[in-house]
Amino acid sequence: MTNRLHEENRKRWEAASAQWARGADSRGLWRRCPSEPELVLSPRELAHLAGIRGQRVAVLGSGDNQVVFALAGLGAAVTSVDISQNQLDVAARRAHELDLAITFLRADVTDLSQIDSRTFDIVYTGGHVAVWVSDLDRYYAEAARILKIDGLFLIAEYHPFRRIWKESTHQLTVASSYFERGPFEYDVSEEILHPKPGPLKSYEFHWTISDYINAVLKAGCRLLELDEFGKEVADWEGAPLHGLPEHFLVVAQKAVGSPGG
Repeated sequence: MTNRLHEENRKRWEAASAQWARGADSRGLWRRCPSEPELVLSPRELAHLAGIRGQRVAVLGSGDNQVVFALAGLGAAVTSVDISQNQLDVAARRAHELDLAITFLRADVTDLSQIDSRTFDIVYTGGHVAVWVSDLDRYYAEAARILKIDGLFLIAEYHPFRRIWKESTHQLTVASSYFERGPFEYDVSEEILHPKPGPLKSYEFHWTISDYINAVLKAGCRLLELDEFGKEVADWEGAPLHGLPEHFLVVAQKAVGSPGG
């Protein structure tokens, strides 16, 4: 059954894909990721991904596919999953240019029925994926289902402490409670980083750290590590966020007897 809110978010990303790709081309980071994975993966992520050569890895909500390219460069057999076909088409053209063998699959992260259970050694997701997803429990349950027993589940997400502030150049003022999950509905243009009013719908969900951890545990995974890292503040963030963690990392392992496989 199609999720209406996810479908609206998909339409927005389909419309935004060309502009997003031009921005990525101007930076050129995607060309460097296969040989310089540290550009898009933190030291703790790379520590857990050591030795992935030859392993099967799924990246859920792959977006611009920079992490996908980094993992392929490390020798993994990578499947890139995203809800936007346009995003996947851009990534497929780039992968061909870089001579990377990657499998691309269009799917909603809450419905991975096209993938058999216990298929992957590692499932990776993050960046800015969960903000577009209305059901965190289903999302992570599907991620765990496609993992092999004892497989690693890595989540590297934008820190939710950074989502609650009003736009301001000089002070932090709360715009919405940390505990207000949404959905937050916006009428927006194709622009992603600096959105303006427009004809497209966008729905966001502001999950808390406890939401993430509880969803991982409900999916039948054992928590191995929780890390908070990063201190950069980008211009698109629109508030003086210095001193707040930029990202967080959850590392978990699929347990024997976990739900759904």
